[in-house]
This record gives sequence, structure tokens and C-alpha cells, in this order.
Amino acid sequence: MTRRVGLGIIGCGAAARTLYEPAFRLLEKGKIVAAMDVDESRARSFKEAYGVPKYYTRIEDILRDEEVEAVVVLTPPHHHVEPVVRAAEHGKHVYCEKPFAPTTREADTMIEACRRSGVKLMVGFMKRFNRSFKLVKKLIDEGELGQVFELRERWDNARVWRMGVEQYRLKLYSGGGFLQEDGSHALDVARWWLGEVEEVNAYVDIIAPDRHETEDNACVTLRHRNRALSTLHITMMTHATGEESYEAFGTGGTLVMKWLYHSSRSPEPALIRLHRGSREIIDLTLESSWNPLAELSENWQYLKELEHFCECVVKDEEPACTGVDGRAVVEIVNAAYLSAWKGERVRLPLRESPGFKEFFIRLRSESPWTISGEWRSWY
Repeated sequence: MTRRVGLGIIGCGAAARTLYEPAFRLLEKGKIVAAMDVDESRARSFKEAYGVPKYYTRIEDILRDEEVEAVVVLTPPHHHVEPVVRAAEHGKHVYCEKPFAPTTREADTMIEACRRSGVKLMVGFMKRFNRSFKLVKKLIDEGELGQVFELRERWDNARVWRMGVEQYRLKLYSGGGFLQEDGSHALDVARWWLGEVEEVNAYVDIIAPDRHETEDNACVTLRHRNRALSTLHITMMTHATGEESYEAFGTGGTLVMKWLYHSSRSPEPALIRLHRGSREIIDLTLESSWNPLAELSENWQYLKELEHFCECVVKDEEPACTGVDGRAVVEIVNAAYLSAWKGERVRLPLRESPGFKEFFIRLRSESPWTISGEWRSWY
């Protein structure tokens, strides 16, 4: 019989309810034994809605629970340090959602705490467990595209509305905006596919200064150590249907991968086309099942990464996506903000880990744009 790891959920907000809860139901190698949120009504309703045995409102209480072997930290990124560090001090293994942290300084604090206590630390970049992304990674590694010299990434998702008081995204205290929050995914994919980054150049802006305190639009260029180039165009300010797409240019072929919507929202595979010689087009799109439950159990990326984390705990193995991977993306985001702030290219590793409050305040005050009305991606 497979041993199931006892998991404690820290943070019972939208991520826990909409993204992870279906995975918890199907998880074979782990089980939720307790949940915690500083908002008691949120913690209690999560317990009641999903049949969780216990709930707490203090971190100390859930970490003292002997049934909790590992924690799943689903709080906003600017509230990751305390639960991660304290969990490590209590000998609990840690799965932490992305973005890992607003600054490299905070990332280093969490990594060191887990290293010192000898516990596992995994960062939740679920695209590494998405079958379409894994297929492209395999094709690149096996040389099906020849030598890959460029990757173009696009992430458009309209969210042009006034954020509520309870919403942390695009608030100054969160430490970053849309690039930090959603852009972390694409930046991790670029590093995963093309290797380490040595230089960052970026432009970021606030197109809706009357409602956003941090950036809602950005263009980032990365130079990788192998001389490959990757670019990310990311915006919330589109009237078109949102798009997530990736184009990998190699000496032996060009691969285009895109979703009808966004990969985070569905187990459906991406549309994948491999082009050769401007005439040959090979369809590499993966099949999907007519059975939605089968799709969830076999391909739901959040489920797959949680299964991997639990397996690493049981087998005492290093996770595929570590704190070092999480920190690398934090460093790229920080470098992008520094590049836009100073108007220059930034070499890695960073020599400083500043906060960016002053930068965002200036960016907002200098924004020349005015937005009327509210809209969002219809999906």
C-alpha cells in the first residue's frame, strides 16, 4: 500500500480552492490532514467544503500538528517567507507556490532555512509537469529543432478592472506586478528550455495608473549563457482574446505551441506545429480523452507536481523544481525591474536585491495613459 504524505495547507484562498482542490481529491501519494488561514471564516469554509479533518488560524498550531509531514504554502508571494521558514524549523517539508518571493534576499532566506533543517523545498512551477511543455523540452533536448537560438513567448490576459481591497495582485506591497505574478511562468520555461540566463533587458509600464500600482505591461529580453535569445511580451491591457504562445526557432526547425486559452486553466493539450523548410508542417498536438475525469487524473499539471513532491518526500529525493529554480526566476524578475528602472542591460548574478517601491511609484506618476471602462478576458 502506498504511503500517503500528510499535507497541511497554508492559505485557503483562490489558489487552494480553484487550482489545487481538484488535485487534492485525486492525489494518491498524499492527503490533506489540516488547513490554515489567518481568516477563520475562510479556513473553516475550506474545511467544510472539502472535508478537511482540521483547520487552524495560526501557523504555529498547524506546524505543531504531528500528522502534518509537509506543508503546501499557497499564500500571496510577499507572505511566503514566514510560513516557509517556520515550517522548515519545525522539520516540515515545503511545497511553495510561485512566484517564490518578491526579492532574491527573501528567496535566499527560505532556501537557507530549508537547507539548514534538511527538509525538501519545491517551488510550484506546474508547467514543468504539463505534458505539452514536457514534449517540447524533449524535442529540444533530442535535437529535433537543431540548435535552438531563439524563443519568443507571449502571454496576454486582459484583467482591466479595479482590484478589490482583498486582492494583492498589482498592489505596491506585493513587490511586483503582472510580470512577477504571471510572467514567472514564462521566464521559468525560457530558463528550463534554453538554460541559464546571463543578461536581462526590459521595459515595463503601468498603462492603467488609476487602478494598478505595479506594472501591467512588459517586454523582457534574456540572453542565455549558450548565446540563445528569449523574449517575453506580457500584458493585461488587451481587448483581444487572451493568448499564451511559444515559438522556438532552431537551425533544423521552428516549433509553434499555443493554447486556445491559457495552459493554466485546462488539462487540454496545446496545439503544436513543427515547421521545416517553410513548406513542411508536422502536427505534434497530443491527444486528449473524451473522459474529463481521466484527463484530470492523467494530465492535470497541479496534480502531477503534487504527486512528484509527495514521492520525493517518501523516497528522500530532490524535487525536479527546487528553491534554486524558484530563486533564479526571482532574480530574472528583479533584474528586469532594475533594467527598466535604470535604462540599461543588467548582468547576472545580481549584486543587489533592492525593493522596487520607489520605481513603481515613479512609473505610475509618469504614466501618460488613461483607460476608460473595465474588461477582462471572457474565458
